[in-house]
Amino acid sequence: MSQLGKRPVESRQSSGGVVTVVSLVVSLVLFIGGMYLFGLAFQFPDFGTLIFSSGLVAVCLGVFIPLQVLRHVDGA
Repeated sequence: MSQLGKRPVESRQSSGGVVTVVSLVVSLVLFIGGMYLFGLAFQFPDFGTLIFSSGLVAVCLGVFIPLQVLRHVDGA
């Protein structure tokens, strides 16, 4: 077969840029920090609800960043 009309297939995936790496580190810190806040909430009964809900928001943001925001930044 002839290779005359065929071009090499180009990939849309780019190498991990600085923005991607930094945002993944931030999301990991948010996720682990939220888990820590879940456990910390039971040590302070007066502010337990506030601490637990802050942990819930942190975990949600830690999952949201790689699933939604990075998808739009990377163009995937």
